[in-house]
Amino acid sequence: MKRRDFLGVAALGATAGLVLGAQARAADSNNAAPIATPLPTAQPYKAPGTVRELPAATMVDLEREAAQALAPGAFAFIARGAEKEWTLRENLRAFDDYTLKPRYLAGQKAPDLSATLLGHKLSMPVITTPMGAHGLAHASAEAGTARGTHMAGTLMTVSTAANTRIEDIAAASPGPKWFQIYLLENDQAGSKKLLQRAKAAGYSAIVFTIDAFAPGASDAVERLGFTFPPNLPLVNSGTSTFKRSLSWDDVAFIKDSVDLPLILKGFITPDLVERALQYNVAGLQVSNHGGRQLDGVPAAISALPGIVTAAQGKVPIIMDSGIRRGSDVLKALALGASAVALGRPVLYGLALGGDQGVASVYGRLKRELARAMSIAGVPSLKDISGDLLKPAA
Repeated sequence: MKRRDFLGVAALGATAGLVLGAQARAADSNNAAPIATPLPTAQPYKAPGTVRELPAATMVDLEREAAQALAPGAFAFIARGAEKEWTLRENLRAFDDYTLKPRYLAGQKAPDLSATLLGHKLSMPVITTPMGAHGLAHASAEAGTARGTHMAGTLMTVSTAANTRIEDIAAASPGPKWFQIYLLENDQAGSKKLLQRAKAAGYSAIVFTIDAFAPGASDAVERLGFTFPPNLPLVNSGTSTFKRSLSWDDVAFIKDSVDLPLILKGFITPDLVERALQYNVAGLQVSNHGGRQLDGVPAAISALPGIVTAAQGKVPIIMDSGIRRGSDVLKALALGASAVALGRPVLYGLALGGDQGVASVYGRLKRELARAMSIAGVPSLKDISGDLLKPAA
C-alpha cells in the first residue's frame, strides 16, 4: 500500500463533519481546480500547540474554528468523507427522523449521568472513538486527547494508526483506555506483538474495526493534493500496510492472541450479530466509520435499532458517527445504545485547545445531555427507554 493509501485506513473519525472552511468547500466544487497549496511533504508539518479552555460554543462553531486553525489539507483529511459524502451528511440528518416525547411534571431533579461500561465507571455514557493521526490536530497528539478524555471522566479508544506510542499514551493519563487494532498485512507475529503490548501497557479491551479494509475516497483530500506528513509516522505499527482481506478467522486470531475483552466495530446490518455473539465478543460498535469508507450505507443512528434487536441485550452496544448534541446522545440511548463514541468533535477540540479543548468539548456535551434529560423528565440513564421517542412526522 502506498503512503497515500493511509488516507483511507487511518480511521480518523467516527462522526460526520459538514461545516468546511471556505478553501476546502471551494476546492470541492465540481470541476474545480485546487485553490489551496498542498501540505509540503519535504518539510515537517507543524500542528497547532495552543492549550486553553474553549468557550461554550456549539460543536458546529468549533468545527468552523478548526477549519481556520488547521492547514486545508489536514482539515479535509479530518472532516471530509467518501465519494459523494451522502453517508457523511446522513449521519447528522437521520437524528431528525426521531422526535422526543418529554415527561413533564415529573418532579425532575438534576439527572445522574454516570455510566458503567465493561467494568469502567464513567462520568457519562460518551467515550472517545478510535481515530488515527492526532498529530495532525495538535502538537500533543494522542497524549493530549488522553489527558482531555481523562479530565472529562471517560474512556479513550486508541488507534493502531496513532502518532504516539501506545505506551506513552497510556502513561499520559491514568484514565481507562481500549486499543483498536488494524492487523498487519502478512505479519501475524507483528499483530500479536502489538496486541500483547497493549495489554502490557494497561489497555483493558481490544476493538477490532471490521469495515476499514480499503482506502478511503475523499475527493476534497485528493483535490488539495494532501499527502501524509513524513514527520508524523505510524510509530506503533511501523507501517501503513494493513490487512484488507478480513474474515472471522481474524476475530479468532485476536481472541487467541490476547486475553482481553473484544469489541467488534463497524456494524451497520444485523445479519452479522448472531455470528459475532458465537465468538463471545464483549461488545458491538454500530458505526459506518464516520462516512469515511463506503458511501451510501445507512446512517449509524438508523442502523442502531436493528443491531440492538439482534443482540438481544447480551452485550453492550456502542454507537458512533454523527453525535453533535446532547439530544443526539439521548436519542441513541433511547434506541438501545449503552454508550456513544465521539470522533471528529474531539479532534476539533484538540486542535483548538489541546487537552483542555478536548475536556471542553466533553463538558459542553455533558451539559447538553443533562439539560435534555432534565426537560424530558428522565432522572437517570436506566430510566431512558424507547418510550421517549416517536418517529418524526
